[in-house]
Amino acid sequence: MSDDKMTVYVNDNEVTLHRGMKVKHALIAFDQSLYDAAEAGDLAVRDANGFNVGLEGSLRDGAKIYTRSAKG
Repeated sequence: MSDDKMTVYVNDNEVTLHRGMKVKHALIAFDQSLYDAAEAGDLAVRDANGFNVGLEGSLRDGAKIYTRSAKG
């Protein structure tokens, strides 16, 4: 992979982004409706360790993020 791109995973699906992009960009690139739901507060975004991450959170190459209902 070139130095200006990175691969991250959204719900175990590979997404290629430019370096420096944020969690929100990964959601948009994978599925706009996931971003819309997270922005509305209906979905929570967590990292591979189960910690909540914000839409403005930074990503690194190989990062894994997961979405879950914010209601439970």
